[in-house]
Amino acid sequence: MKPIARVCLACLVTLGALLEGRGSAVADGLAFEPVTPGHGNAVTFQIALGDLDGDGDLDAVFANQGATPCRVLLNDGTGTFTYTDQKLTSQGHGAALGDLDGDGDLDLVIACASLGGAGRPSRVYLNDGQAVFTDTDQQLGDATLSGNLVQLADVDGDEDLDVFIAFLTIPGRTFVSRVYLNDGFGAFTESDYGFPFGTLFRDLDGDGDVDAFAKIPGFGYRMLANQGQGEFAEVWQLADSGVQYEPFSFAFGDLDEDEDVDIIDTNGSWGARGPVYVLFNDGTGAFSRQPLDVGSVLAACPVLADLDGDGHLDASVTRMGEPDVVWIGDGRGRFADSGLRLGGSLMTTGHGVGDLDGDGDLDLFIPIYGMVGGPAVVWLNETPEAAP
Repeated sequence: MKPIARVCLACLVTLGALLEGRGSAVADGLAFEPVTPGHGNAVTFQIALGDLDGDGDLDAVFANQGATPCRVLLNDGTGTFTYTDQKLTSQGHGAALGDLDGDGDLDLVIACASLGGAGRPSRVYLNDGQAVFTDTDQQLGDATLSGNLVQLADVDGDEDLDVFIAFLTIPGRTFVSRVYLNDGFGAFTESDYGFPFGTLFRDLDGDGDVDAFAKIPGFGYRMLANQGQGEFAEVWQLADSGVQYEPFSFAFGDLDEDEDVDIIDTNGSWGARGPVYVLFNDGTGAFSRQPLDVGSVLAACPVLADLDGDGHLDASVTRMGEPDVVWIGDGRGRFADSGLRLGGSLMTTGHGVGDLDGDGDLDLFIPIYGMVGGPAVVWLNETPEAAP
């Protein structure tokens, strides 16, 4: 077994530069270098990564809202991104990439949030294979709602990607979700599925289809197992009236390396800090929850990836009002703060993780939104390869 990654709790670098999103970030066992200047000054809620033009590297879609519309950026293979001429909806909040029409390239769904009290319908864009997206002008019937999060998953078991959108209405924080079923060619019809707002899809019982894991504020957790052909039944729940939910506040991965899918849960919100948990899967989709000793968080979005190259999953966590933090995983479901801090102190949200420069390790693409926005910054992973 490879050794546990080295962790330095106090190792921070050039704090002033770091808070502005500039300067190398180094902690014992980890090193990231920003690609400057950053991209734009937009209110970017999420970055979706995928090979949009078929050239073998990861490109990006920015889900922007406000003065700057959603944008498509192409990677030259080194982690340097260039905007295309396309300007998509200006009310993007969530973005998801997947092959919607079965032609082998990545298409795009953008969930549109309300702006100034007026809702906008979510948008479905089809890719021509060269990263040129065409709006299908589909009316999903959600123009009066405020889209917050979008996911693609084969919910009904017919081997194409369906669309799940979670809607959040403010004031009142009313939570609604809808599933739109795909006809196989990228045309969608609203279904009668009634999943909770805080639902993410993943195969949690190892039977090859997607299950639904829901985190419900004031209630707790529910695991809904797919019975085949899109029929779901609850197989596990954990009551906890203190559970708080924000979009993408939990993530899936095999944290204890027993070949099933576990969960890391950052249980905070915009208004209150909360503890961080790991939920260990027994292989059937039933979970046991344990707290992590990494402190409490406000609204936070974790992404699981092996960032230090030691073979264990780590967590990159964007946080409200604080720089991105990296927690190092030991392969047994335990995490420790690496001391690494990336980006500024404005609010950040769903970020991208992938090999952006083609050197075999995992890099980060971190947006900043706040109230006035900020530059999205590529952080290239320069961590030395882990010792065998």
